Amino acid sequence: MIKILAICGMGLGSGLLVKMGVERVLKRNGFDEREFSVDVGDISTARQVGIDMYVTTEEFGKQLRDLGVPVVEVFNLFNEQEIEDKLIEPYKEIRKKKGME
Repeated sequence: MIKILAICGMGLGSGLLVKMGVERVLKRNGFDEREFSVDVGDISTARQVGIDMYVTTEEFGKQLRDLGVPVVEVFNLFNEQEIEDKLIEPYKEIRKKKGME
């Protein structure tokens, strides 16, 4: 299971929209929804153990880069094409590291 955390300021509205966008992008690219989970969080709860990837803004990304996992920084959190452009390659790398190919 690949655990993705969508980080926004409050962990509410925009985070939920990012979560749905990430899920749609992964499904559209042929990834089985049983192999990943996308949750929503805010920056104060972001440093959870066991997260494989973060999707957030550059502002919050700066605070997460030291965690040793990919941080996908998106300028427009509602632009699924931008999410796709930045998410798919790191996602494939995680799958490879976990032996999921």
